Amino acid sequence: MKKAKPAPKPTPEPEDDGTGYLIGYARVSTADQDPQMQVQALLKAGCHPDHIHQETASGVKKQRPMLERALKDAREGDTFVVWKLDRMGRSLLDLLAKLADLEARGIAFKSITEGIDTSTPGGRLIMHVMASLAQFERDLIVERTRAGIRAKKERGERHGGAPTFDHEVARQGFRDGLDGVAVAKLVGVSRARIYQLFPQAARDALRLEGEQVRRRKPKGRG
Repeated sequence: MKKAKPAPKPTPEPEDDGTGYLIGYARVSTADQDPQMQVQALLKAGCHPDHIHQETASGVKKQRPMLERALKDAREGDTFVVWKLDRMGRSLLDLLAKLADLEARGIAFKSITEGIDTSTPGGRLIMHVMASLAQFERDLIVERTRAGIRAKKERGERHGGAPTFDHEVARQGFRDGLDGVAVAKLVGVSRARIYQLFPQAARDALRLEGEQVRRRKPKGRG
C-alpha cells in the first residue's frame, strides 16, 4: 500500500520586520488573459502571496474593487508594488493622484517594469518630473480651451452647452397630450434633447398625470 503524500505546508505569513509589507496588485483587462506573469514578477519582487491582489478589469474602467482594497490594505511604512505603471491608473492624472495619496499616507510605490521606487531619491525625482509634465499638460488644455472660446466669440458664435429651457413648460406640454416634436417646438430645443431628458416612461407618466387631472375636473353644465 502506497503511503499518502503529506499535504504541502502553507506559505508562512511574513513577519513585519519594521520595514513594512510589500502590497502587490495585478490586473488583466479581459478574462482570457492570464495574470500569472504579473503575479510571478510580484512574488520575485518580494510580495507574499497573501498580499497580492488580482483583478480583471479594463484599463478605462473606473470601478476596480480589488485595487481599492489593495490601496486600503496598505499602511504607513508599506510599499505598494505593481508590475507596470499602467496597471495602477486609468490615465497619467489618475496615476499621479493615487501616488500622491500613497505618499501622503507614508506608503512607498514600486513599479517593476519601469524600475521606479519612490523609497529612493531617484524614484521620487521621476515621480516629481511626471507630476510636472501632467501639470504642464493641464495648463495647455486650459489655454487651448480659452483660446477656442475667444475665437468663437470673435466669430460671433455661441459658446456653452446645450440650450436651457423651462422644464416645467415641457412637462405641462406632455400633460396636455403633446408629442415630443410639439414639446420641442414649444420650448425651443431639438427633439433629440427632449427625448434625452424625457424618455418614453417619463413622457407616458406625464400624459397619464394629465389625463387623471382632467378626469377629476367637474364637468360644466350643458
